[in-house]
Amino acid sequence: MVIINGPSFVVSNDIDNLVVLLHGRGATGDNLISIAPAMSKIIPRSQFIAPNAHINYNVGYAWFLSDSLREDIIFHEMKKSVKIVNNFIDKQLQKLGLSDKRLSLVGFSQGAMLAMHIALCRKLCSAVVSYSGAILCPNLLKCEIISKPNMCIIHGNEDYVVPFTYFNHCMTFLNDNGITAEYHEIKGLDHSINAEGIKIGADFIKSCL
Repeated sequence: MVIINGPSFVVSNDIDNLVVLLHGRGATGDNLISIAPAMSKIIPRSQFIAPNAHINYNVGYAWFLSDSLREDIIFHEMKKSVKIVNNFIDKQLQKLGLSDKRLSLVGFSQGAMLAMHIALCRKLCSAVVSYSGAILCPNLLKCEIISKPNMCIIHGNEDYVVPFTYFNHCMTFLNDNGITAEYHEIKGLDHSINAEGIKIGADFIKSCL
């Protein structure tokens, strides 16, 4: 099994939940752990950790590389990453003595795609926050859903890397599969996370714990 790890952030000695942050393609855990200090002001008893993906990509890492138009190929690559991250999550929860209901996933871009996939196919997860994400391989994913986690979908309407249309596609997929979610369009935001989005995400996690 591939072992992953990355930077962590914590402000409390009394940790009662785990927040796993999954970075985008070409980035690193250091990029996404940067939102943890702001989030910790709202959820101060959280252990934040942002593992680096297992595939080297440019100056950073990636969770999967396939640019194929075939869903089955992309789905196969995604499932390999799901297994690696689930193994990482299980070890972190065990280390902290926490149950799955104290787990939240936060992802940006490719990391958000992975976070949503993991949560829908994992037995239990308290909350998922997706920044600039998308549902990949919807026709295959819908057959593997075993959980209906609390989900918060956040997307800038001026995102041209993962276009805002994916926000609407995500809404349709989740609604069609009976999954209730919060949806937040951030006007004027490009492919990034701003202070408004960080607060929305942290408030959502707090409400789910």
